[in-house]
Amino acid sequence: MIKSLLLLSLLTLSLFGEQNWSHSYEEAKTQAFKEKKLVLVMISREGCDACWYMENIVFEDEGVQALVTENFIPVYLDTQNDGIPEAFDYAGTPTFHFTDAQGKKIGYRIGGASNIKDFTATLETILKEAKK
Repeated sequence: MIKSLLLLSLLTLSLFGEQNWSHSYEEAKTQAFKEKKLVLVMISREGCDACWYMENIVFEDEGVQALVTENFIPVYLDTQNDGIPEAFDYAGTPTFHFTDAQGKKIGYRIGGASNIKDFTATLETILKEAKK
């Protein structure tokens, strides 16, 4: 009984920290329109150490999760498995783009990994810019 409760607790905690990433930019824009949010696009690829860092360290941070959940519809696009819209250029991975629900770019593309503090500052800058 105790083992079952412990397993259930661990499962619940691991599910709580996960972002709900879309794999379709078009669907994300529709959802962003409905929820009055922005779109955060992460272009990634399998085997990318910097992508792994962003996914497993930065996006697991509670503060980053809260900012993303409250303000963005996150989209994860894999260069090997997903179609990357022409509007999103990238030289390497990870690359981040930010748009409004109509697809208008906000800010500029961000290339490479960032630490939690710097990525939080980037998200806050994008939010301020979107309000102008």
